[in-house]
Amino acid sequence: MQLPKGSIERVLEAFDGLQLGDPRRERRMRLTAAKLAKRPSMSLPEAMQTEADLEGAYRLANNEAIEPQQLFRALGSATAKRAAVAGDVLVIHDTTACSFPDADPKEVGYLNTGKAGFFMHSALVLDASSWKRPLGVAHVAINSRKKKSKGKSKPGSGPEFLRWDQGVDATEGLLKSCRSICHIADREGDSYAFLASMVGQQRTFVVRVAYNRKVRDAEDLGAQWTPLRDHVKGLSGIFEREVPISSRKSAHAPQIDKRHPPRNARLARLSFSASTVVFRGPTYIKAPLPKMLTLNVVHVFEAQPPADEPAVEWLLFTTLPIETEEQVATVVDNYRARWTIEEFHKALKTGCAYEQREFETLHALLVVLAISIPIACEILWLRSRARHHPDAPATDVVTPRQLVILRTLGSRPLPTNPTVRDALWAVAGLGGHLKRNGEPGWLVLYRGMQTLLTYEAGYEAGLQALAGSDL
Repeated sequence: MQLPKGSIERVLEAFDGLQLGDPRRERRMRLTAAKLAKRPSMSLPEAMQTEADLEGAYRLANNEAIEPQQLFRALGSATAKRAAVAGDVLVIHDTTACSFPDADPKEVGYLNTGKAGFFMHSALVLDASSWKRPLGVAHVAINSRKKKSKGKSKPGSGPEFLRWDQGVDATEGLLKSCRSICHIADREGDSYAFLASMVGQQRTFVVRVAYNRKVRDAEDLGAQWTPLRDHVKGLSGIFEREVPISSRKSAHAPQIDKRHPPRNARLARLSFSASTVVFRGPTYIKAPLPKMLTLNVVHVFEAQPPADEPAVEWLLFTTLPIETEEQVATVVDNYRARWTIEEFHKALKTGCAYEQREFETLHALLVVLAISIPIACEILWLRSRARHHPDAPATDVVTPRQLVILRTLGSRPLPTNPTVRDALWAVAGLGGHLKRNGEPGWLVLYRGMQTLLTYEAGYEAGLQALAGSDL
């Protein structure tokens, strides 16, 4: 996928004011980022185009004087500036494994499989308005294991678990100019220690429930303790809503498929209910953490799923208010935005071909990661632009020449003054998108852009051939 000019400028904003101890390094950083932004999925030699720029990119990545954490902090600063303009933001926290099968795990680190790779814990910031536009990554923490894993640690223990608290603390400090910050986490964030820390520091959050703890109604201290899932079954539904559910492929791992069963995309009718509950901490929790917590819980469930589809059901702990239908809907909508970070990981690994980068050291891979992160955010931004600002001019996302090619070789006709939505639907058509599947995702846009770039290369070659002929 080739990013339009405005996106490339936004990528480079992440490196504004970056001081690397030598102006030549700073120029090389911006040049390498700009060239990768233009051709993010291509190999480094293809993206750099010239021997001089390729050699410069390799020297940049391998330069020990460049500290990856300094680059990550620069990304966070650029994100904070955009977040201050947005005012109200969501911060999505998640961990992903970055795998490099051809690398030496002694140099890069060990994954659970014993192969080379590391774990990246990041905090993706979104505009909290209806647009939910990705604003950038505010925090990156790398866990490179120096030896193979020998089993699971006790829940809530060990240095790796601290990444959740560290991510929240880092983003709260960075985004202090924002009006409101709501942290979002999946089941991995459901730890009593983490929830208690968040409550104690008066953080706003929505966390997917993983454990079926015993709870009781916060307003009835004489009530019996019952498992949370039994408690929510007794709640009356506040309201119902039709919600689009994305498709999910099999993970080919039984334990993952059990938690996240495969499903087809559909419009699901969901029921929403909510209450405030009290629950006790596990026995291994020590002071100063409280022995009990009081939290709001929102239950989302599909009463009548299609016969061949798993029912949708979410349990969400939150500190957001739940007194009205609108407030409960806000909790659910905030959690639904969590899937954006899954798309971000795909954009990083597939759209930016990050796991195909052939470097031999952890240092070089982290430098390239820092360059790739704002590019992946811009790939996501293109999709957000199509969905939430569809009537903007088409030239916001494609060049005038690409519009000519889409008119000539595309399968979908374009109006005289095409919009962003018109252009990206035409691009999606080149990627094999079918209209009956709804709005195109970034993967099909990526495939369409690759085809469009191939057409554009042929178009330019034809123009050059005509210019050099005697016709």
